[in-house]
Amino acid sequence: MRAAIYIRVSTEEQALHGYSLADQAEACRARAKELGATIITEYFDEGITGSTLDRPGLEKLRNNIKQGLIDYVIILDPDRFSRKLSHQLLLTEEFEKAGATLVFINFEWVDSPEGRMFYSIKGAVSEYEREKIKERMIRGKNQKAKQGGMPINFTLFGYDYDAENGVQINQNEAEVVKNIYDALTKDNMSPAAIAIHLTESGIPTKKGKTFWFRQTVRQILLNPAYYGEWPYKRNTDKPIIIPVPPIIDKETWDKAQEILKESKRLWAKRGKQDYLLSGIVTCLDCGTPMGGAFKNNWGKKVRYYTCAKSPSTNRISGCSPIKSINADSLEYNVWEKVKKFLQNPDEILIEARNNLPVQEGLTDELENITGRLQNIDKGRKSLIDALASGSLDLDEDINEKLQYIKKQRLFLINRKIEIEKTLQVSNNSGQIFSELYQVSKSIADGLDNIDFDTKQSIIRSLVLQVLVTGRISTTNHKIDELPGVNVKLSLNLNPQSLPAISD
Repeated sequence: MRAAIYIRVSTEEQALHGYSLADQAEACRARAKELGATIITEYFDEGITGSTLDRPGLEKLRNNIKQGLIDYVIILDPDRFSRKLSHQLLLTEEFEKAGATLVFINFEWVDSPEGRMFYSIKGAVSEYEREKIKERMIRGKNQKAKQGGMPINFTLFGYDYDAENGVQINQNEAEVVKNIYDALTKDNMSPAAIAIHLTESGIPTKKGKTFWFRQTVRQILLNPAYYGEWPYKRNTDKPIIIPVPPIIDKETWDKAQEILKESKRLWAKRGKQDYLLSGIVTCLDCGTPMGGAFKNNWGKKVRYYTCAKSPSTNRISGCSPIKSINADSLEYNVWEKVKKFLQNPDEILIEARNNLPVQEGLTDELENITGRLQNIDKGRKSLIDALASGSLDLDEDINEKLQYIKKQRLFLINRKIEIEKTLQVSNNSGQIFSELYQVSKSIADGLDNIDFDTKQSIIRSLVLQVLVTGRISTTNHKIDELPGVNVKLSLNLNPQSLPAISD
């Protein structure tokens, strides 16, 4: 008979109540021997709360139970199992369905209506106690904060903190904070420009990184802690203000807020530009997405698509020199290609047939996978039979081998399903082509009188990606030309994805 022992203790429980893994293990081993277990496997979770199911030891136990390797699961009491009643009931049902009997040492578990009722009551009481403890801890932290103490670990650029000395100014980081505020309020530098300057200067962040993001700079500029008032529970209606040593004066902080607020207002007044291909254009020369940009061209504002990225927000900067492609030209070029497909359904069918998988290769692969799955199932059964007979012990090596077999089997099953679906599409290609032909004809009738949103919907339904290589070789080109640029469409030929256009 095979028994599993599950042992859990959180750091707090071990400190306050004297629970230990060794005591639990000794009691559980004795019970396993009383039940006649010949194979005893132990699963530990130390320093992990019982309010979550994301526990390494519990995860291994559940996997082995699913594989039919466990007859009995022995636990000190339901609290070690889980602190949540819903989790206790879920795991109990899962183990029972897999054929594993649940045994508690400090609680008499009876699989009957009455037993389940008492089990549920005990679980509910444990969950209630845990919530009360949580409430007292929150109340204690709030009380400490109201008295000016630091209720949590305080990690903020410009400061150091430890429980003995409290919050202290980190002089090196504080100088950087002052320079950030001066750069904004005196030198008129934007948060993005400040981030670039800090990165180029090699100044480390709080985590020791040398790359500064624009948002990190903004958070420093927006935090009132720097003039001495750190808000605990900042995003609530009634934040608790904890005094900390100031790095800048309140006047400087207020000036920074005015500048940031005015900058946001001016940015909002620029107006939103529409980009027909937003989110689906990729530059193949540098491998990065191309986004919309609205910038000056000889005194005139023009829409562009560019792969250039701000060094304050992206580690990959895009093509060098900067590549910009006129948005009107690129959108016209792509839309004309899409219209050509839709107005000539035969071309769509040719493209669709070219994208069909080669059935012969897939059929051979399917046969190969089926044979491998049969061999895996035979090997797994032989291994389990050897464990059951006592010829093998369920040690770490055997457990890893079982896990590998399980992953390999799951991979092959998923691949088999994928191939079967692909072959089904190939077998039904005649019907799909017919549907595609009819849908494209119905859409083609209304292409000349559609709004921006409908046009964008059609493009997104038919085109997976717009792939761009090269750059414009002349500035004096017509809107229907892209000299030096090659544009390729990666299509999604699924009739269900194409929208209908009403007259």
